[in-house]
Amino acid sequence: MYSGLLGLGYMGLAVLLAARFRWVEEKVKGLDKSYKLHKNLGIGAMVSLFSHWLIIKSGQWLVGSGILQRPSRGPQPEIEGMNWHAIAEHVGDISFKVFLIFSIISLVQAISYKKFKFTHKIGGLLMFAGIFHTVLLLDWNIGTIPMNIAIAIISIVGIWCSWLSLSGSIGKKNKADGKVGNVKAYAVQSDQNMAVRFSINLESDISYKEGQFAYLNFHDGESPHPFSVLNFDAENRLIEFGVKDLGDYTHKLVNNLKAGQKVTVEGGYGSFQIPEFEKQVWVGAGIGIVPFISRLYWLKRKTEKQQVKLKEVHLFYCVNSEKEAFFRNEILSLIQRLDFIELHLVNAESGEPLDSVQIIEKVKSKNFDICFCGPQQFGEILKTGLNAAGVSENRFHTELFKMR
Repeated sequence: MYSGLLGLGYMGLAVLLAARFRWVEEKVKGLDKSYKLHKNLGIGAMVSLFSHWLIIKSGQWLVGSGILQRPSRGPQPEIEGMNWHAIAEHVGDISFKVFLIFSIISLVQAISYKKFKFTHKIGGLLMFAGIFHTVLLLDWNIGTIPMNIAIAIISIVGIWCSWLSLSGSIGKKNKADGKVGNVKAYAVQSDQNMAVRFSINLESDISYKEGQFAYLNFHDGESPHPFSVLNFDAENRLIEFGVKDLGDYTHKLVNNLKAGQKVTVEGGYGSFQIPEFEKQVWVGAGIGIVPFISRLYWLKRKTEKQQVKLKEVHLFYCVNSEKEAFFRNEILSLIQRLDFIELHLVNAESGEPLDSVQIIEKVKSKNFDICFCGPQQFGEILKTGLNAAGVSENRFHTELFKMR
């Protein structure tokens, strides 16, 4: 019973995180952290429920082999002539096996995002099955009251969040419809685009902080995808994005996006807000430069009100080649009035990719906060190198922009 309760608890917390409530996001310090915790809870549920299933089955196997004698459990309770106890056991056995398949599909990265999102909807049904199985097998006596209360709370949360998922209501209060406005494509070769910068004219307001991301749904049969916000003009309800060709979906988006397309924006999400330390280093690798541009627009608005406390910022824009520095001119234009920000273009094609030594040499100090957005492996290398050089891990800020 306790192994089953643990598994149900992990599932309940996982569906709560999946509901994308803002108060939950604040508790876990960002939606990116929420998704990582959601994944770990799913793994915990899989291990717990496998243990639960194994414990139950081991008793049957031992009785069948003659090692143990079946205990006398008395007649099973019936409601309206149906043995609901046996039905609950049968539902639990089937749903557990489906859950194992569901978990494997969720953990295999080779499966496309579209298929992953579609199959993940099954999670809500599995939550319902788990609650049905658990509630009908409860023991009703004084000793089990605390456990039954815990199960009741988990069940209420699980049913609520699962229904939001299955009915498509997750994030409903954070959504705004709009249309694509200006579209600017960037290409290194003439035959295809590598990135695109576009704006969306919104019909209603959204809640947004600089550095956040939003889900975009182009109503094209694909699931909503998350993208970092490049700029948000709340007064004119204009939101802008920068997207790079990094896979099947983004390849299609970068090469086929047209002005006038209908789109639904859900957000903003994330807690990639840069700390107020006077000396900072920002590292944007490839399209990872986008949240920093968002920060530059925000700083420009703050400087107009003379509210900036920053003294020195080194912005490292890392690209594979100079031709891929699509946003350099926009950055240079923004920092004209931000004289405390210095741009460093790091071109990997030149044979000198960014490392911790370069950063410390440019900053001429080890007393700074560093914010990173880019490939996870690259970030880990920089973090390890800076830590070895004497920069504390606590001063390295990044976002786990991984939604599965």
